[in-house]
Amino acid sequence: MAEIVLVEATSHSPFLFMEPHQWNKVRAARPPLTDNPVMSEEENAAQHKRCMDAFEVLRQKMEEAKPDVILVFGDDQQELFGLDNFPAFGIFVGDEFEGYRTSARTGFIPGEQRGWREKTPETWVKVQNNPQLAQELAVGLTHRDFDISFSFEVPNKEHGMGHAFMRPFTRIVPDFDIPMIPFFVNCYFGPQPSANRCYRLGKAVREVIEASPLDLRVAVLGSGGLWHTPGSPTSWLNTEFDERLLSYIPKGDGKGMADEFDREGSTPPADYGPATSRWVDGGTGMYTGIGSGTGETRNWVAAAGVADGKPGVVIDYVPVFASPCGMGFAYWEM
Repeated sequence: MAEIVLVEATSHSPFLFMEPHQWNKVRAARPPLTDNPVMSEEENAAQHKRCMDAFEVLRQKMEEAKPDVILVFGDDQQELFGLDNFPAFGIFVGDEFEGYRTSARTGFIPGEQRGWREKTPETWVKVQNNPQLAQELAVGLTHRDFDISFSFEVPNKEHGMGHAFMRPFTRIVPDFDIPMIPFFVNCYFGPQPSANRCYRLGKAVREVIEASPLDLRVAVLGSGGLWHTPGSPTSWLNTEFDERLLSYIPKGDGKGMADEFDREGSTPPADYGPATSRWVDGGTGMYTGIGSGTGETRNWVAAAGVADGKPGVVIDYVPVFASPCGMGFAYWEM
């Protein structure tokens, strides 16, 4: 019988994959704001170290758990899917896939040439899936009233699997030698599923895995978040929101986390409109809750749903104002 041996959650911001001395070069592109202070080089270096130390804990926990496969809840930002047909929930059920280890493009840092990264062993990697379990999940979740999209092939092979799935492995499974099941959750573009729907999804995923006859040790990873509004010229960091959400992890209360997220997003922000839609609902104009980067926190909620009832550990929460993004790292031992 399959068993879930570990659940983890992590941010995947590009700031976690660049050197801290580069942070303020990116920060300089935005105006100084009272609620988004400019940090010193020393402060940035200290924050970077905290994030790398937290990643090391996640790596060690994953190594100790010895999973045969890792299911990753992540979102897609039109890397594989377009707005001509965007799935709410989807699973990759093919044998293998390829993708960039961290990001497909150069030019994030001012002065760097914008373009596609060259595909080399240092930047591009092939990853095995576990199609048997992936397909069991697709069937089992459908039986549990989740309408699941599925893909046997990567829709955009030139780009490869999206950053929400690839980046965390770079720090947690750096050799990419454990099979991964990519599970797509629409976090970014309205209308998205509610956090409570994602919580119920996590619980259903656990049911399907634990009912599987496959002899597998399974880990689960929620990728993305926490609070950030990429692209907004007035980005700010809602640390109170992040800390309220994280407070439910030591309690093992996935439902509480979902309720907190949905309460925060129950009404659009006061300035919501065509000028702000991009970093509120991904630019679709269809609001059903927090979208854009902060919306990725749904992947944490889905992971918390898998671990529901088990007290978890918040390794660290680092408010990186240079981004600005709330960097969170947590795990649940099952």
